[in-house]
Amino acid sequence: MKGSEQPVPFTEEGLKKQFANNLCHYRKQLGLTQTELAEKLNYSDKSISKWERGDGLPDLLVTSRLADIFGLTINDMVAEKPRRRLMTTRNKTIITLLSIGVAWLVATVLFFLFEILFPDIKMWWMFYIYAIPVSAIVGIVFSCVWWKKIHLFAAISTLIWSVALCIMLTVNLHKISLIFIVAAVLQILTILWFLIKKQ
Repeated sequence: MKGSEQPVPFTEEGLKKQFANNLCHYRKQLGLTQTELAEKLNYSDKSISKWERGDGLPDLLVTSRLADIFGLTINDMVAEKPRRRLMTTRNKTIITLLSIGVAWLVATVLFFLFEILFPDIKMWWMFYIYAIPVSAIVGIVFSCVWWKKIHLFAAISTLIWSVALCIMLTVNLHKISLIFIVAAVLQILTILWFLIKKQ
């Protein structure tokens, strides 16, 4: 230890203090409020506040989930001091966009190959339509890990409508466009679900 810093004794109280300091530090680095972090865990913000005060410890499963949210290990959560800086919002944005970009790269490669191999078929542009729900699924995954509820809502909504579009353009059935009624119902249910989660 440098200077006058003293290691926290390895006791239950010491462990609570280390965990509290690290939890508060990592939460603030991610730019999350106690309420926002609690929502990611499906816990109350009172629990987060209690842990950050050192008045208690979460169970091992919750500690593991917290570590996952921060991109850390369980050991990092109870280390004597924060081990590293967390990933910045800029890096998260770049990683999310790169991951979505992979879906569009695959769509472009498939479009290119199938246009060369089967030039008489004029439906290969559909690969780009299929890339939309794939991108939405990637967005849902990263929204659950890093982003806020509004991003998750947007990704789920995109998935609902893009899947309906894919079905309509792929399946050649009479009145298949009625699939958008199903999508509208799913959208309403999604809105209601998010309203309940918000409360």
